[in-house]
Amino acid sequence: GGIVESVGEGVTDLQPGDHVLPIFTGECGDCPHCHSEESNMCDLLRINTERGGMIHDGESRFSINGKPIHHFLGTSTFSEYTVVHSGQVA
Repeated sequence: GGIVESVGEGVTDLQPGDHVLPIFTGECGDCPHCHSEESNMCDLLRINTERGGMIHDGESRFSINGKPIHHFLGTSTFSEYTVVHSGQVA
């Protein structure tokens, strides 16, 4: 688990101080799969091991010595701090 430190522009369902659990099978809440009672394979946030950055721009939010470090399963929970899509926390 973790505690939200800050939120990005347009995020309204989370606020700093919220206690959350990162989830790698997230839900955007808008796609047909998220509205279905038969599937949780969100079109936007489904598991993609080849995605190394944030969904909207493909860029990593992590680096070491100026080189990007790829996000792991969209959550990067092996790090002390992480950056995730709001649909990837419960």
